[in-house]
Amino acid sequence: MAESFFSDFGLLWYLEELRKEEFWKFKELLKQEPLQLELKPIPWTELKKASREDVAKLLGKHYPGKQAWELTLNLFLQIERRDLWTKAQEEIRNKPNPYRNHMREKFRLIWEKETCLPVPSDFYKETTKNEYETLKAAYPASQAGEPTPTVVLQGPEGIGKTTLLRKAVLEWAEGNLWKDRFAFIFFLNGCEMNAIAETSLVELISRDWPQSSEPVEDIFSQPERILFIMDGFEELKFDLEITTQLCDDQKQRKPMQIIVRSLLQRKMLPKSSLLVALGTVGMRRYYFLLQHPKYIVLPGFSHHERKLYFYHFFRERSKAMKAFSFVRDNVPLCMFCHNPLVCWLVCTCMKWQLEKGKDLEVASESTTSLYASFLINVFKSRNENCPPKQSRARLKGLCTLAAEGIWTRTFVFRHGDLRRSGVSESDTLMWVGMRLLLKNGHCFTFKHLCIQEFCAAMFYLLRQPEDNPDPAIGSVTQLVTAGVSRVQSHLSQMITFLFGVSTGKITNMLETSFGFLLSKEIRQEITQCLKSLSQCDTNQVVVNFQELFSGLFETHEKEFVRQVMDFFEEVDIYIGNIEELVISAFCMKHCQNLQKLHLSIENVFSDDSGSITNDEEKLSFWKDLCSVFTANKNFQMLDLDNCMFDEPSLEILWKALAHPVCKLQKFGYNFASYVGNGPDFFEAILHNPYLKCLNLHGTRLSLMNVRQLCETLKHPVCIVEQLMLGRCDITAKACDDIASVLVCNKNLKLLSLVENPLRNEGVLMLCDALKHPDCALETLLLMCCGLTSVACDYLSQALVYNTSLSVLDLESNLLEDSGVASLCEALKHPNCNIEQLWLSDCYLTPLCCKHLSAVLVCNEKLKTLKLGSNDIQDAGVKELCEALKHPNCKVETLGLEICHLTTACCEALASALTGCKSLRNLNLDWISLDHDGAVVLCEAMCHLDCTLQRLGHF
Repeated sequence: MAESFFSDFGLLWYLEELRKEEFWKFKELLKQEPLQLELKPIPWTELKKASREDVAKLLGKHYPGKQAWELTLNLFLQIERRDLWTKAQEEIRNKPNPYRNHMREKFRLIWEKETCLPVPSDFYKETTKNEYETLKAAYPASQAGEPTPTVVLQGPEGIGKTTLLRKAVLEWAEGNLWKDRFAFIFFLNGCEMNAIAETSLVELISRDWPQSSEPVEDIFSQPERILFIMDGFEELKFDLEITTQLCDDQKQRKPMQIIVRSLLQRKMLPKSSLLVALGTVGMRRYYFLLQHPKYIVLPGFSHHERKLYFYHFFRERSKAMKAFSFVRDNVPLCMFCHNPLVCWLVCTCMKWQLEKGKDLEVASESTTSLYASFLINVFKSRNENCPPKQSRARLKGLCTLAAEGIWTRTFVFRHGDLRRSGVSESDTLMWVGMRLLLKNGHCFTFKHLCIQEFCAAMFYLLRQPEDNPDPAIGSVTQLVTAGVSRVQSHLSQMITFLFGVSTGKITNMLETSFGFLLSKEIRQEITQCLKSLSQCDTNQVVVNFQELFSGLFETHEKEFVRQVMDFFEEVDIYIGNIEELVISAFCMKHCQNLQKLHLSIENVFSDDSGSITNDEEKLSFWKDLCSVFTANKNFQMLDLDNCMFDEPSLEILWKALAHPVCKLQKFGYNFASYVGNGPDFFEAILHNPYLKCLNLHGTRLSLMNVRQLCETLKHPVCIVEQLMLGRCDITAKACDDIASVLVCNKNLKLLSLVENPLRNEGVLMLCDALKHPDCALETLLLMCCGLTSVACDYLSQALVYNTSLSVLDLESNLLEDSGVASLCEALKHPNCNIEQLWLSDCYLTPLCCKHLSAVLVCNEKLKTLKLGSNDIQDAGVKELCEALKHPNCKVETLGLEICHLTTACCEALASALTGCKSLRNLNLDWISLDHDGAVVLCEAMCHLDCTLQRLGHF
C-alpha cells in the first residue's frame, strides 16, 4: 500500500511529471488541504522554496505511510492530473503484496507438512466445494449501518474446520478467494495465543509482517478490508468466560484474553470481519460471546466422498475395495466415517490389518471403542513382539504426557516434557513414526487434540497403586468433579473418553490386545463421585448435565446409566442439535427418580436444523425423552425455556403431559416460539388434575390463544392457582376473556400480567371482575402495563368490594401522585385487605407521602410498601417516618431505594427505627449519606428498641 508503493516507484517520479505551474499549485493546495483532513500542515516557510525532491521528503516526514499517499492523490485530482492519479492506482493494484506473499509461503508449508489428513488437492477441492461457495458469500460488501456478522465454522472435533481454514488462507494468498474483499487476513490459533501473556493487537499481527512492508497501523484505517480468523479455542489456556474490561486501542498492551475477547465482542475494530471455528465444546463455552453470528456447519464426508477417501488412502484398488466393503456393511462404523478424522483412524487400523493378512476388525460401539481399536492397531504395528512390561511403560509414558498436557492446557511439547513423562528418545521416534506425534522443529504435538484426549483418559487405566502421584494430573474424582460441575470445561472430551474406557468391554479389549492388566477402579470412583455431586447444594455445585450425559451415553450401559440417573431428582439440560437430543433421550428415559426438569431445546425440529436424520427418527428420540413425564411417579415440575417446537413435536409433548399417570404440578413454557394451532396444547396441560402453576412468561399469545387458554382455565377439572402471563403481548382486547376466568375459577389465586400493554381500558375490565363476589384472586401483578392515574380510579373502586386481594403490584407505571391519592382512599376503607403494595418507579413526589402516611396510620393490614425509584426526597420520607412511629402502623417492609434521599432525613429515619415496633426490612440502597448521617442510622440500629432485621435489598 502507501509506503511500499512510494519506496518502489518513488513519489519524486510523480512530482517531476508536474509542469511548473502545476507544481506551484500543488504546493499551495498542500498548504490548505491537510486542515480539511484534520492533519497538521507543513510550515509554509519550509514548503515555499522547496524543490520537487524536497516536497517528496517533507510529505514522507510529516505524513508517513498511507496519509501521504491519500493526500497526494487527492491533490492530483484537484490540479486536474487524473492521468497521474490513474497511473498510481494501477501500479498499486498490480504491485505484489509482500504480506500476501509471506502468507502464501507460510501456509503452503503448513498445508504440505501439518495437514492432519493429507489428500490430493483435487479431492479436497471437490469435497469442500459447497463450503467454499458459502465462505465466498459469507462476506458481502459491508452496508452502512449494518452490523458485521461473525461467521462461525461449526462442527464436531475432527470434522475438518482447521484444515478448511488453513486452505482458505492459502487460497486467499494465491488470489483465488476473497481477492477483492480482504486486503489482509490474520490467522490466530490457540497454541500461538497461549504463548503470549501480554500484547497489543499491533504487536500480535506484526509477527507475520514482512520487512519493508507498510506500517501495521496503516491497515487499521480500512478495517472493513481486514479478516481475523480464529481457531483452536479448545486449546486456549486462558478463560474467555471470565468477565473482563474490554479494550478498543490497537496499540495498548493487554493480557491476551482481553485482546481476543475485545475482537470477539466487537469492541476492537468493530468493522473488521471475523471467521471463528468452534467445535462442540467451544460452542457450549463461547457462543454467548459471538456478536451477530452466521453459522456454517461442516457436514463431513458424504457416502461417495468416504468411498473416494478410501481409494486415495489405500492407493491399491483391491485393498481399498475390501476395506470400504467392510465399513459399508457395518452401518454404525460407516456413519462414524463421515467424520474425516475418524475415517483416517479407521483406515489406519485396517491398513495394518491388511498388511499383516489379518481379518478386518474395528470396534464401533462408541467413539471410545474406535479410538481404542486405533491405538491397539498402530501400537501393535511397531510393537508386535514387545514384552508386556515394556509395552506398558511405553504406553504409560505417552499417556502421562497426554494427561499432563490436558490438565495444564499444554499442547506443544519439548524434549524435556517428553523425558519428564517417561518417553525416551527411541519412544519419541516410534510415536512420530506411527504419526501419533507430529514433529515441528524441536517441538512435538499430538496428531489431533482428540487423540491426546483419548490417551489422557487411558492414563487412568495404566496407573498402578505404587505409582507416585503426578501433581499436575488430577485424580478420577477431581477430573469428574471439575468437568461435570462446570469448573474446567476444557476437560469435557477427556471425561467422555474416561467414561468410555471404564466399561468392561473396552478394558477387556485393551487387556487382551496389550497383554497386561489395567485398573478396574475407575467405574467405582466415577459412581461415587457422581453420587456425592448429586447430594451437594446447588449453590455450591452446578452439575453440567450435557457433560454428564455425554459421558453416560459413551458407555452404552443401561444399568450404569440408570444407577447414576437415580442419584438426581432435578435435571437442567440444553439441547441444541440432533446429537444432543439422542444423547439426552438415552439418559433421560433411564431416569426413575426425577422430580424437576428444566429444558431448553432449539435447532432440532426446525426446517433448517441441517440434520440428515429424518423426521420420524427425531420424533422417536423426542418421544423417548418425553416418556420421563409418565415413567416417574414423583415428577412434579417441567420448565421449558426458549424451546422451538413444530406441530408434531408439540403433539408428542401434549400426549405425555395429558397422560393420566403424569402428576405435573408446575409447568413453565417461557419465551416459546409456538403454542400450536388449536386448543389442544392448553387442554393437555390444564386438564391435568394436579397442575397448580402455569407460567407462560415471554411466550407470544395471539388473541385467539388467550381465548383458548381462558376457556380451558374455566373448565371444572382445572385447579390452576398461579397463572403467569408476563410479556405475552396481551392487549386490552384480551382482558375481557381473562376477567371471565377471575369470576369462574375460584382456584386462581395469583395472576401476573407484567410487561403487557393492557392500558387503562384493560384494567377497567379486570376491575369489573375483581368486584364480583366469586373472584378469589389474592395476588395481581401489573408492573409495566402502561397504566396512568385513571387506572388507579378503577382499582380503588375494586379494592373496596374485593375481600380476597392482598398483593397488588403497580410498579413502573405512570401513576403519579394523583393516582396514589385515589388508591389511598380505598386503602383506608375497612373492607380493603391489601397487605402488600408495590409502587416503585411510578413517578411519585413528596406530595404522595401525605396520603400514604394516612394509610399507614389507619390500615393495620398493610405490611409491605415499596416506593423505590421515586422522587420521594427527604421531605416525603420525614412525613412517612412520623406515620411509622404511630402505634397503629404495622408495616414490616419498606422500600426507599433510589428515592433521592440525603443525610437530612437520617434523624427522622433513626427516630422511626426506634419508634416503629413492626419494621423488619428497610431498603435504603443508592442514597447519599455523609459520615454524620451514617453514624446517626448506625446508632439507631444498635438501639434496644430497634426491631430491624435486614437493611438493603429484599
